[in-house]
This record gives sequence, structure tokens and C-alpha cells, in this order.
Amino acid sequence: MSSTFGVYSIARTGMQANQSALTVTSHNLSNINTAGFSRQQVRSVATVTAYSGHQTEGTGVSVNEVVRARNELLDNAYHKKNATASYWSTKSGMLTYAQQILDEFSTTSTTRTTDNNGLQLKMTDFFNSWDELSQEPGSVNNRKEVVEQAAALLDCFRKADEDLANLQRDASNSTKDIVKEINSIAEQVAALNVQIAQAEATYAQAGDLRDQRDYLLDSLSNYTNFSMQEQANGSVSVEIGGVALVSMDKTNKLAVTGDGSVGHPLEVQWVGLDQTAKITSGTLKACLEDADQTGVAAITNPVSYNYSADAISSISNLRQGLNNVITTLTVKINDLHKAGKGLDGSTGIDFFVPVNANEPLSIDNMQVNPQIASNSNKLAAGNSGQKGDNTVADAIADLKTAKLYNSDGLSQDITGFYQSLVTWVGTAGSNASGYYDTASTLANQVDNQRQGMSSVSLDEEMSNMIMFQNAYGASARVLSTMDNLIAGLIQELG
Repeated sequence: MSSTFGVYSIARTGMQANQSALTVTSHNLSNINTAGFSRQQVRSVATVTAYSGHQTEGTGVSVNEVVRARNELLDNAYHKKNATASYWSTKSGMLTYAQQILDEFSTTSTTRTTDNNGLQLKMTDFFNSWDELSQEPGSVNNRKEVVEQAAALLDCFRKADEDLANLQRDASNSTKDIVKEINSIAEQVAALNVQIAQAEATYAQAGDLRDQRDYLLDSLSNYTNFSMQEQANGSVSVEIGGVALVSMDKTNKLAVTGDGSVGHPLEVQWVGLDQTAKITSGTLKACLEDADQTGVAAITNPVSYNYSADAISSISNLRQGLNNVITTLTVKINDLHKAGKGLDGSTGIDFFVPVNANEPLSIDNMQVNPQIASNSNKLAAGNSGQKGDNTVADAIADLKTAKLYNSDGLSQDITGFYQSLVTWVGTAGSNASGYYDTASTLANQVDNQRQGMSSVSLDEEMSNMIMFQNAYGASARVLSTMDNLIAGLIQELG
């Protein structure tokens, strides 16, 4: 049986344990709006004293440790699903911007009743100018109109390509920014590893420091795939594709090489390890893909070119599609025009020529032949060079319905191919958005499970506070009662 003064000790431990619990509750309430904070709990154990004959007697309570309400399995699941959701979010955003770029060329003319995109409208105006020329091939005004519409068509395609190229440059710059952020996160995690290992070597679990580290790892999952393993000393090892990004207090840095072009592809390399990082998800993966320009190249033989949207970058697929539209058309027009004869008797002249003569015709390297632009008599409307000859102009106007384009084995005219390209962009964007919605839902489900376990509930903490307060008061009441009993006993004994 406990002595009278043993009861004092038991009551004191009860007050201390509940005071600690109240302190933890206060800490939880103070951090209810702190990002990444995990609810903390006091784990108490009953203390006992052993006697001979293996009899034991309770001697109160002690605080064993303060632990976080956290589940590592849920954290790992969230990191993987969040990386996938972030990948599709970026892909969806890039395709949305690409569609907006095409929308910027939409016509606002009140005289038009069509909803055709601006590029298609420019193509229609261009073919109409050749049709007008075929009706009056000797007209100076009609010839100038053809040149003006041709220049406007090239300018519209070039601006669209420039905007899409800028979008890819933005993706390239984002890649560099993301890699810098990953390196920064790695350094912060390494520093926290040291603090946590030192703290937990002396004290109990360093919950607040662990929360800071987990918050950084949650942020890292936005950018890239990684795996995490906690070590015995409380530190974590973080790997990307089997290579350590963080190991205790050491980090391996990432760096971006190349610019996304064919000759210098954009890559993320491990500094000093001479190997490419295996990035499989996250915004970094999406930016690496969309910045890749290897799918954009000059079309050396448009007549037999078969377009297929199989480039890594969706933006490159769109750029190459637009390149196919204009390059195939200009080469075919040149073939017809060279066979004709201008009013001044000139022949064998290309209607479109490269800006840079050392490079082939392409969407960003073509112009109306300066000879024709400065002298409309060199424009070959017919084969004879007579004012009434419209054979060439008529043939070029008919190209609007000619099956010049091949896409995955399907022959199409210029309008059909362009509409297929626009539809492809819309479908790709819709698919990416759908994938994002699914991945985001899955990530949110796991995160809700995590939050249900680790987030601070105001109602629960207030209830705990009342419970711990009452328990503390009860232990204090025991002390007070024992004081009164001992005081009475002393008084009676005189």
C-alpha cells in the first residue's frame, strides 16, 4: 500500500502529465492555420513499483513522448499521385495556351458570317485573290492584291509559329526555374535532416522540424517523381530515378543542358555524375516535353510528306502541322508559277522564296519573291504571258480543293487538313484536362485521408483542453485533500 506521501507523488505526476497535455493542445491550437503542421499528441504511460512476490503498485503517470499524427504510407502515396496530377496540369495548361494562340488570330470582321479561324480566313482570302486574278489576269490591281494577300498569309502563319515558339521557350525557362527550386528544396531537406538527427539523439521526436521537412517534400512532389526512405537516425534519403538527391546532410545537384533544339536537346543532368536524371512525372517532366523542338524541321519533300503528330512535344506537333500547311502549299504554287510566264516575258521564277537562301522554305523562312513584289508584271498568271491567259492563276486557285496533304495515310485538301489540326489540338487539350481531373481527384482523396489524420480540429482540441484541465484540477484536488488530512492529523497529535 502506498504511503501518505506516495499519494502526493502520484497526484504530482498527474498534474505534470496533464500540464504537458495542455501545452501540446495549446501548441496545436496555435498552429491550426500553419501550412504543413501535423497535430501532436501526448503518449503517457502508467508508472509502477515492483515489490517482492512480483506484486506491483501504481505510482502515477509519466509522459512517454509527444508524437505527430502522421502516416508515412499515405505521404508516399500522395507524392506519387500529386506528381502525376501536376504533370497533367502542366500539359493541359500548355495545350490551352496553344489553343488561345490560335484564337488570337480569329477574325473580328463584321462583314464575315463564318466562324473560321483567322489563319483559315487568310487562306480563303489568298485563294480568292487568285480566283479574281484568273477572271481578269491582266489587271494590275488584281496582281497587287495577290501579292498583298500572299504576304498577309505568310505573316499570319509566321506570327502563329512565333507565339508557339515563345510558348516553348517559356517551357524551357520554366524547366530551369524548376531545377533551381528542386536544388533549393534538397538543400533545405538536408539541413533539416541534421537538425532532426541531433534533436532526436537527445530528446523525443522533433515533430515541428519533421513537419517542415514533410512540407518541403510535398512541394517537391509537384515538380518531379522521387522515392523517400527514413533512416534510423530520423533523417530521410530522397532519390530520383535511383540516384540520391538527398542523403543525410549531402545533396547531388541537378542542372539543365541544351535548349530543346535538334542539335541541343533539353536535358536534366546530375552535376558531376555524367548521367541524365530519370524524370518521369511532375511539372518538370511536362516542361521538358513541351520545350522539346525536335519535332519541328524543314520539310524537304512536301509532295510525299506524311504528317503524323508523334513528336514528344504537343506544341512541336502543332508547329510542324502549321509548317506543313504553308510549306506544302508554297512549294506546289512555285511549281505551277515557274512553268508560267509573266507579262514581261519572264519565266522560271518562284512565287515564294526563302528569306535565308541557304535554308529551305519553311514557315519562318519564306517571303513573296521580291522581284514579283516590286514588279507585278513578273507574276505569271498564265503559260503564254498574254494578258488574257489565266491558266496558272486558275490552277493555283484550284489548289484550295486539291488533295495535297497526307495525314496518317489520309489524303486531305488544305481546309480539311487545317481543320484536322485544330481538332487534334482541341482533343489533345480535352484529353489532358480529363487526365488531370482524374489524377487530381485521386491525389485529393489521399490528401484528404492525410488531413483527416494530421490536421488540427478546433472542436477536438477544445474538447481535449477541457478534459486535460479537469484532470489537472482533479489531481490538484487530491493534493489539497491530502494536505487537509495531514494538517488535521498534526493538529490532533498536538
